[in-house]
Amino acid sequence: MRSRAAISLSDLSPAARNALQGQQGPKGDTGATGATGAQGPKGPAGVSGYEVRTWRYSRDDATSDLGPGYVGVGSGAIATVECSSEDKVALGGGYWFKSAGDTGFHSQAVSDGSGVVESFPGRMDRSTNTVKPNDNSGWIVQVNDKVNLADMTTYVICVNPN
Repeated sequence: MRSRAAISLSDLSPAARNALQGQQGPKGDTGATGATGAQGPKGPAGVSGYEVRTWRYSRDDATSDLGPGYVGVGSGAIATVECSSEDKVALGGGYWFKSAGDTGFHSQAVSDGSGVVESFPGRMDRSTNTVKPNDNSGWIVQVNDKVNLADMTTYVICVNPN
């Protein structure tokens, strides 16, 4: 194996050293950030008030959000969860659906034909049982007509838009 010798600047001829020299850049105050221009305008405000909210529709469960004696989510039901304020918006949401006899992620709903047909941002008008137009301050989940009474937890991720 051949060893390599390092070449230093002093090993070069004066003409070679001059050929390697570039032009010097302009002088100026670089400041703490290294920039010489003026600071740009402040950007728009970001989001704040991040929260994750849940609503439990649980059958015969004293800790259900609907109280003891609730029958559960059934055929064609609409389940919702709302942000803490109508001024907030939903960034995402979802649900955990639990069929009878379910003990976790291997839900009976996977094979019994029951399931969710819609899951989207919105808020319900409880007086008319319709979706409020242009209101995305919650999450709505609707199940199909194959669902036997079951437990469901709905989730929404909310923020203040800015």
